[in-house]
Amino acid sequence: MQSEEGTEWLLELLTDVQLQQYFLRIRDELNVTRLSHFDYVKNEDLEKIGMGRPGQRRLWEAVKRRRALYKRKSWMSKKENKVTPWTNKGQ
Repeated sequence: MQSEEGTEWLLELLTDVQLQQYFLRIRDELNVTRLSHFDYVKNEDLEKIGMGRPGQRRLWEAVKRRRALYKRKSWMSKKENKVTPWTNKGQ
């Protein structure tokens, strides 16, 4: 699901919601290196690394937006690469 290399995407996501101070803790303590890893993160995990409820809500909204963006990109690339019978007519 995550096409970017490394964890720059995570820092960007956290910076967008002003939570960049949690980057190392999320990456190292919660072992989040891909967007899909957030499937296994719970609010209790975020509390353990010191993130408050408002920060958690901002993070979850950002994760939801990022997932929607990648689903849309994935769907569009599949649609563009799909060959249909009428595509090659007359060529």
